[in-house]
Amino acid sequence: MESVHYFVWGLFRGLQNTQEIREQCEELETHIIDRVEDYTHSGVSEKDAFSLVVKSLGDLSELIDTITGEKKKVLIKKLDFLLMGVAAIFGTVYMAAVGVWFYFHGFGFNAIYVVVPAWLGFFVPTVLKYIDYRMHPEEVASVTVTTYKEIKSSVSGWFILSVACWVANLLLVHSDTFLSVMWAWMPMVAMMTWPGIDFLRLWLIKNDTVLIAAEEMKS
Repeated sequence: MESVHYFVWGLFRGLQNTQEIREQCEELETHIIDRVEDYTHSGVSEKDAFSLVVKSLGDLSELIDTITGEKKKVLIKKLDFLLMGVAAIFGTVYMAAVGVWFYFHGFGFNAIYVVVPAWLGFFVPTVLKYIDYRMHPEEVASVTVTTYKEIKSSVSGWFILSVACWVANLLLVHSDTFLSVMWAWMPMVAMMTWPGIDFLRLWLIKNDTVLIAAEEMKS
């Protein structure tokens, strides 16, 4: 059916004609033709059948994004938990370092009053994400795949802000305020979660760690 062929291939007009896209187009075209034939066998005209099938497909933009790799279907609760879990591990190490720094800069064991509330900011969300994941382990969502260009932007943003912190630190190092000590490493390290989470998210998706497996979901 030429109308189906032109419709399907028109959806991907302007995109790179890769082997994967060609295979997906052929599969979608076959699916639509089969559905149209089902309708025509029931007495519906080919034109009306085609309109009914296209309407039943709904918004195809998500399908196109998935085929082209711009979006992936993932186990969203698992992805959220893994990202938050790694952030919690990082936060534990980071807050331990911050606690040691405060301890040796006049706070002594009172540093615990600074460190523990901040550490809970990592721990509590991780627990909540884990509970949410255990309650909805198979919840699926389409997510935009982070690109290396976006990671480069987050690294650049982290670098610029880190430099700003160090410049401010150096300007205050000879002041009479409590900011005269070397404190810029703390926001610099804390902000590493920005590019870090972006990179981890990309790695988890690229390595199929959280991708939805049709066979697994059917079982």
